Amino acid sequence: MLENIAIIKEVHFWMNTKEAQLLAKEFLDKIGLVHIGEYRLHQCSLQERFFVILIRALMTKEKKIIIKMPYAILYNLRDMRNICQKIDSLNSDKDIIILDTFNNEINYKEALCNIIK
Repeated sequence: MLENIAIIKEVHFWMNTKEAQLLAKEFLDKIGLVHIGEYRLHQCSLQERFFVILIRALMTKEKKIIIKMPYAILYNLRDMRNICQKIDSLNSDKDIIILDTFNNEINYKEALCNIIK
């Protein structure tokens, strides 16, 4: 997964591989997933894959990241508060917007994630 995340910085920002992978490792460490750094896709859970995708997005130049229908990626949103806390700990200067249906609004109650109505 380190390679998968780091390639964004390597290709788009001309960062050397070692530095890019170290940055990827730091992001994974912030959310307690550093152990998946050497995993391949088939070894990761859906939630781990979700965070790899999110970290890749954080590595880009884009200022806004839109997560459309997270249940399509995660399937199980019972732990959405924890997921939002991890998103908050990863994010520094980007706007992260979660587009979701109203029936899942209870999952986001008291979270710092934005809810668009």
